[in-house]
Amino acid sequence: MSKNGLLLIVDDDPLVLEALYQTFIDDYDILKASSGFEAVEKVQSQSNIDTIILDIKMAKMDGLETATKLSELNDAIPIIFHTGYPGDYSKEQIENDYKPFDYVGKNERPARLIRAVKNAVAFYKLQSSDQSLINLARDEFGLVGKSNMMLHVYQTIEQIAATDNKVMILGPTGTGKEMVARAIHKRSTRKDMPLVFFNCNHKSPDIVGSELFGHLKGSFTGAIADRVGVFEYADKGTVFLDEIGDLDILTQAKILRVIETGEMSKIGSSKDIKVDVRLICATYHNLEDMVEKNLFREDLFYRLKGITINLPPLRDRREDIPLLIDYFIENYCEKNGYNLKVFEPDARDILIEYDWPGNVRQLLDTVQSLIDLSPSYYITKRDIHKYLSIQSSHIDIKGSYNYRLKEFKRILILKTLDRNKYNVSASARDLSLDPSNLRKLIKDLNISP
Repeated sequence: MSKNGLLLIVDDDPLVLEALYQTFIDDYDILKASSGFEAVEKVQSQSNIDTIILDIKMAKMDGLETATKLSELNDAIPIIFHTGYPGDYSKEQIENDYKPFDYVGKNERPARLIRAVKNAVAFYKLQSSDQSLINLARDEFGLVGKSNMMLHVYQTIEQIAATDNKVMILGPTGTGKEMVARAIHKRSTRKDMPLVFFNCNHKSPDIVGSELFGHLKGSFTGAIADRVGVFEYADKGTVFLDEIGDLDILTQAKILRVIETGEMSKIGSSKDIKVDVRLICATYHNLEDMVEKNLFREDLFYRLKGITINLPPLRDRREDIPLLIDYFIENYCEKNGYNLKVFEPDARDILIEYDWPGNVRQLLDTVQSLIDLSPSYYITKRDIHKYLSIQSSHIDIKGSYNYRLKEFKRILILKTLDRNKYNVSASARDLSLDPSNLRKLIKDLNISP
């Protein structure tokens, strides 16, 4: 049976070291270190340690100094302080300065340490997996964000990309539906075949039919040559239909036929053509409402509803705004040969507070325009007020009392975390909160860590 992870246990008392080894060896692979120096060597040589149990009172290099050096090597590995002298150390001071995953006295029941290790290993494995997804989404697909909402989007892409399931991407304009479609295609078995985009809105049914299914020469006025349609061109690949809610009923019926039989015919032809495509659709419409009003075919709606990915408006994932700002600055400045420009903290606060009706696309345009317009490398809140036509630094939050209160807390905490580079202890000091209370608020307000 495979074990649950790799533990590093550190204690200068050989009896305690052996007792810890016997406690955990059945469930975990174990590395032992009898000094802080040896612990540092183990972390330098092993890249897959999941949790560290660290004694505090040790000769030469104590556990606190060891924890500092270990964090410099890898600050993501959870450290559980394990001490026989809890009264000699301030738990609050250790929490502020060293940020351990947990703090367990040697006089406590073994079950307490066993539970702490189990939670730490699970947290680290989940965090590592999540971070890999976040990095992949950003580096490969340009999808930026670490909020729980976006993490769920990345996880769904990974789960369904390799299948042939139809996908419906829902969300307001500017949230990145096309980028999600590209990510699904690039992670699919069809990645070497065409990915064809087609926007269904603001086109007449005749034009839509011609572009999607093709036509024969002379089949209507202006058809001066045969045309290959989107579905035929994308055979063995993927078709992305954006704003599918704008399609007329007749075209909806033709698409349903492609889904059910894999067949279509060109305008002006009675010959059926076999096509094999994966269908990804997107819309900002409420298709269920459209079905009730007979504006969208119910049978097509249920055939398209295989997998649904919901992209949230940017105001619902404000913790991603600082990441997006930095990503857009870096990419745009590098692309245009600019020196990196800086948004002052007050300016970043305004961008975090703003509701962004145009979502990520509007934030992108704003950052790029401010970089172009600013003669200085330093972009101020005055620049943002002027560009967004905001009269004051206060952004009005609309909604019920409870919603406004929750949003005010979220925005305040996010601005403080951004100013302190997501250091919870430093942010807690700025807010005059205990770090444990701030962590509870972060969890309660659904802010990603």
